[in-house]
Amino acid sequence: MTDRSDIFAGDDPFDIIRRWMSEAEASEINDPNAMALSTVDASGMPNVRVVLLKEVEGDAFVFYTNYESAKARELDHAQKAAFVMHWKSLHRQIRVRGHVSKEDRPPADAY
Repeated sequence: MTDRSDIFAGDDPFDIIRRWMSEAEASEINDPNAMALSTVDASGMPNVRVVLLKEVEGDAFVFYTNYESAKARELDHAQKAAFVMHWKSLHRQIRVRGHVSKEDRPPADAY
């Protein structure tokens, strides 16, 4: 069992998630970067699907999607989303919600 006294050490939640991701990469067999992404469509109906977190960049979470997909249309429409990541082997999960912006840089095109 993990000593839970220090898993939340630090004042920056992005530093904590980077540390947790590193631990998950060592302990999770498959897709330690999998996250259940929740969006809403134009009528307000929720949708959720699993996508992969590509990186934690500064104070942002980066994932990619086809700009023509239903997910992309929902993100463009609402400009908000939520996701959860769960690491069973670590007995941890994180929940995040916030504003979404489209990445128009070369890494998005390359992906």
